[in-house]
Amino acid sequence: MGHIGFFGMGSDRATLEVIQRSKRLWIAVLHQAIEDAKGNVRSIEKSERSIGGIQREALIWIFHGISNAANSFNSICGFLDIDPDRARQRLRVVPGIRRGLDRAKQDVGEGEG
Repeated sequence: MGHIGFFGMGSDRATLEVIQRSKRLWIAVLHQAIEDAKGNVRSIEKSERSIGGIQREALIWIFHGISNAANSFNSICGFLDIDPDRARQRLRVVPGIRRGLDRAKQDVGEGEG
């Protein structure tokens, strides 16, 4: 008989349950980051500045955070068996994300001059 683990389940079943729950959590994190990157921000503060800041943070996390830390876009995609480069490529053509990336390029260009 197998070991009894997580809430009385067999250890293999418990491990599978934890993995499935973790995947659901990280899918929700990715979904929220994509919504934020599109500018669909659910914020208490509805000011343009706060929404732009949240969108900018999401865009940086997805497109410029090339870290392999456990909570990075790359690591989460890897855990979910998603190719992060292909995901970025597909996300670049989403209208709200494309506008956010274009706006970020303009902001950088204005800051340099």
